Amino acid sequence: MNMTASTRLVNDVTIVDLSGRIVLGEGSAGLRDLVRNLVSEGNKKILLNLSDVNYIDSSGLGELVSAFTNVRKQGGELKLLHLTKKVHDLC
Repeated sequence: MNMTASTRLVNDVTIVDLSGRIVLGEGSAGLRDLVRNLVSEGNKKILLNLSDVNYIDSSGLGELVSAFTNVRKQGGELKLLHLTKKVHDLC
C-alpha cells in the first residue's frame, strides 16, 4: 500500500495525516514534495500524524529527517505524532 496523505488546518498548525508505507520511491518522494509545498505556501507549524503508517524504510526515515531540517531552515517547526514502537526505536 502506497503512502497517502490528507491535510487539515487546526488554528495555525497544519496536520498531515499519513497512512500506508513511507518507502523508497513514491512514498518518500511524495512526503518530500508535500512538506516542501506546505512550507512554500507559508505553513510554518507542521504536525505529521503517523498513526496509520505501518512501515518506514531507511529512505523514508531519511526523508523525515530531511523534512525536519528543511522546515527548520525556513523558520518553521515539524513534529511527529503517534510513532509506532518500531519507528520510535529507529528514531
